[in-house]
Amino acid sequence: MNNNPDIVCFRHCPRKNVFCRRVPATCPVCSSRIQDFIVDPFRVPYPFANAAHNPTSIAIRPSRGGFLDDYDVTRDDLHVGIVDSDGRVVEFDKDGLIANDVDRWTDCVVFQVIPVAWTVRWDETLLFVSKDVRWKSVNYDDISLNCFDFVLEFLNNLGYANLKFANKEDLCERLILSKIQKAIRYNSLYRALKHQEYLLSDHT
Repeated sequence: MNNNPDIVCFRHCPRKNVFCRRVPATCPVCSSRIQDFIVDPFRVPYPFANAAHNPTSIAIRPSRGGFLDDYDVTRDDLHVGIVDSDGRVVEFDKDGLIANDVDRWTDCVVFQVIPVAWTVRWDETLLFVSKDVRWKSVNYDDISLNCFDFVLEFLNNLGYANLKFANKEDLCERLILSKIQKAIRYNSLYRALKHQEYLLSDHT
């Protein structure tokens, strides 16, 4: 399932971008009938994807609910998992290691971090790390041993290029934050357009 709301952006007047769900006949900036565009309408890239369709990736979703309608960056935790080469998601939470609960990973932020040549190594490392008794449910702790620790352990064992991280903070800062910021900006657009027909932004 894909929840893409199809947000469109265009520019008719020189200094304003218009975001909307449907391109109007009349420009909301200058109120004239639209004959042509400075920037033709284009679909704003949707930042969320189905983890099962993105093998050998890292996937992130809110701990509860979905990004579009539920996630609040000031209040909600994020949950991270690892997708193997067959599109199965392996994650660690209070129930221990969970494999392939894919229904909860249909709209998440995913990112590829290795080339295809590393696929076998990716699966081997995931299998190796998953066998560690650390990832039993009894060891789970919200702060000291959580899903980010599992992904950190995996990436550090993978040994690919610059994908080694000193700690969870380093992992989040270098690998995750930029992707999440794009998702948050998209969420702001989406939520604004639930209550108004257009959103205008300055073009610089």
